[in-house]
Amino acid sequence: MSDAFSVIKQKALRGVFTLTFRRLLLKVIDTVGIIYLARLLPQESFGVFAIISFVVFTFLSFFSDVGLGAALIQKEKIEEDDLKTTFTVQQILVTVLLVLAFLAAGPLSSFYNLGTEGVWLIRMLSLSLFITSFKTIPSILLERDLRFELLVIPEVIETITYNAVAVIMATHGYGVWSLVVAVVARTTLGAIALSFIKPWPIGYKLAKKSVHDLLHFGIPYQLNSVLALLKDNLAPTVIALWYGPAAVAYVNLAQNISSRPLELSTIISRITFPTYSRIQGDTARLKSWIEKSIHLMAVLYFPAIIGLLVTAQPLLMYLYADKSDKWLPALTTLIFFLLSAVPVFITTTYTNALYALGRPKVVLRLMVLYTALTWAIGLPLIRWVGYSGIAITVAAITYITIPLVVHEINKIVKLETWEMIKRPLIASLIMGVVTYLGVTTYVTGLLSLVLAILLAIVLYCVLIYFFDQKMLKAELGKVWHTLKDSATIRSYDQ
Repeated sequence: MSDAFSVIKQKALRGVFTLTFRRLLLKVIDTVGIIYLARLLPQESFGVFAIISFVVFTFLSFFSDVGLGAALIQKEKIEEDDLKTTFTVQQILVTVLLVLAFLAAGPLSSFYNLGTEGVWLIRMLSLSLFITSFKTIPSILLERDLRFELLVIPEVIETITYNAVAVIMATHGYGVWSLVVAVVARTTLGAIALSFIKPWPIGYKLAKKSVHDLLHFGIPYQLNSVLALLKDNLAPTVIALWYGPAAVAYVNLAQNISSRPLELSTIISRITFPTYSRIQGDTARLKSWIEKSIHLMAVLYFPAIIGLLVTAQPLLMYLYADKSDKWLPALTTLIFFLLSAVPVFITTTYTNALYALGRPKVVLRLMVLYTALTWAIGLPLIRWVGYSGIAITVAAITYITIPLVVHEINKIVKLETWEMIKRPLIASLIMGVVTYLGVTTYVTGLLSLVLAILLAIVLYCVLIYFFDQKMLKAELGKVWHTLKDSATIRSYDQ
């Protein structure tokens, strides 16, 4: 292996371990915060926050970037003109969007029946867009260098800030304002931290070549993100209008719980996109790295998602509520979101590989299909069965379309998907069946639920060792050998 590839591999592995262990700690903090907030705040507060978050921090933020950030990561080499052009374009877009948000706050609040308070909630949250624009360039520079150990620092600050502010304000009765103020505080401190960790000479410039090159990749990438926005946000649009903020809260809590295992996929994706981009010319090595990524995620992801499936009801009753049915209306929605999440790490990994190989238009075509199916199936189902119809829709589309994603990546790189996932999947299913029998028989409170989860973890560890020990030993041996050489990386970086 050449020195350059060795360095990239070591940086990627170091990034995986750094992001995994530190971000898992952050997610523990985040989950504890959400549990406290779920107990402190009424369902309507979560629903109102979800609606204004969609309007501001989801919908408008998609148009504040036009894919330039992803384009910078994907480029093999970036110049100072690229950085300044990206920053300038983003500042122009954010300023325009901020003005539009302030002007449209009144009509939007009326549309969703949020009252006068909703107007100022939208305007307050809109400030996050402007602050976020100062985080883009430092984050991109760190990601390109695979310096994820530094990227974690602002994330630690942001997570602690958000949860501390939100819980303290909710305890003192500030309702939905607790969540909005917490977002603004989190974004501000994160931007300040990044400016110290990775300073860069901020400047304004519109270089014609940079704009052309970046938009050539960025616009298809961002169109895909806009379609994802439309696909994933039926809840704060249709459901909010038909069933009210409480229904939105049930859907959002179900999405939040089901997305916890996806944190692993998010961690790996942040590393694989820039990593695959760096080795895009070496098909054999790319195949090996993608397959190892899939296997690693399968070992860790399947037991988490199946574990949540079999403990869904007691989690809602004993963890997110104090032995009450406060959140039980979210159960059906949660189960179907979890079912839809089972293969998501595969599609996410393959999509990142397609982006890294410079095929954003392929992903765009797939996303057009996802979006069309979501609205075509989702609208009648939501009307017919209620707000849980959105989760049923997502599950159906996931299993209909996953063969298409596998087919597209196999056109470029022939991957052994089933071979990589079958042993972790079998071990997880056996663990799930045993755990479900134990949960339905013995779990009557939070303590017995925690005990059941710990026993499930032990059982899975035994099963995965039995089924997959040969491959695990081989891969972990290579990882250990690479990590022992991490001193090489530090010398190389210096």
